[in-house]
Amino acid sequence: MSIYEKLREKMNSCQPFPVPATESKVELDILRSIITEEEAEIALNLSGLPEDIPTISERAGIEPEKLKPVLDSLTDKGAIFKVYGDNPLYSLTGMIIGIFEFQVGTLTAEKAKLFEKYYAEKLGEAIFSNDETQVTRVLPVNKSITPELEIFTHEEVNRLIDDAESVAIADCICRKSKNMLNEGCKAPVKDICLLLNSMGDHYANKGIGRAATKNEAKEVIRRAEEAGLIHNTLNSKTGQLFICNCCSCCCALLRGISELNIPGAVVKSNFMPVVSADDCSGCEECVDSCQMKAIEVVDSLAVISDERCLGCGICVSKCSLGAISLKRREESLTPPETLQELMGKYAGGRRM
Repeated sequence: MSIYEKLREKMNSCQPFPVPATESKVELDILRSIITEEEAEIALNLSGLPEDIPTISERAGIEPEKLKPVLDSLTDKGAIFKVYGDNPLYSLTGMIIGIFEFQVGTLTAEKAKLFEKYYAEKLGEAIFSNDETQVTRVLPVNKSITPELEIFTHEEVNRLIDDAESVAIADCICRKSKNMLNEGCKAPVKDICLLLNSMGDHYANKGIGRAATKNEAKEVIRRAEEAGLIHNTLNSKTGQLFICNCCSCCCALLRGISELNIPGAVVKSNFMPVVSADDCSGCEECVDSCQMKAIEVVDSLAVISDERCLGCGICVSKCSLGAISLKRREESLTPPETLQELMGKYAGGRRM
């Protein structure tokens, strides 16, 4: 077994996100394109939980002074996760969510091809095939929220920003990758993804994103909504790490539905759009704006498929006649309370 196979196996077993083996061994090609064999050997001493250098040093049998530069090199290459501070912590991560996203500053067309092959061959199916829960959930856009709508803190995108200790802004790795393969769309790529709390610190300190104010972050949300993108965040009430602004053609999360045909790849919001027959003209503005192809016009009236609709509210914000509004679904889902609870449920429900 090669050192890269050992590392793939360790990554797959020690943290929640699956890193499955493939017949083509493309996952090994990805690791080989990012880190050296010597670095892979060191990475084998990390766990899925952030640990300090003395702990890793004792396990690896390497002096802390020699170990730190290697760990920082692995961090710079986007191969591991680092919690910054006076006593920094390091851990292994998944391929998605993790190494793929951390390539945003160094992505090449060749790497993009490798990640795309891995996603199509096995990674995408592995990420979204879970018997317990999914990693992310959809948030309704701000313009779709009215004063009379009952909405909780964890369901409102701007409240997640307000509650974050730190925020960073970065480019969209998914659309950046697709553009490199000449398969992208016209949706924004630059400064369109938000990273929160420890993930925001990681991006800002690593230089693959920039620290931002909360007002700047809310402007990103406004731009995303204007572009018709769907907000996705971690499927927990607290401990948020990111807000992705997704299209269904490029973004790994929504492609789980649009491309891999896994209907529950992301958790729907607790809201459903309702069309007023008196106000709808059948103009198809909402049809054109829907990322999930959940709307069709029948007899001059917009009809929304509950099965396909994610409850993002884009159609509400795009309807110039105000004929669509959001209502709470009869059966609302309550996400896990904490990030730790979410990761425990997700790890327990993995099929690969």
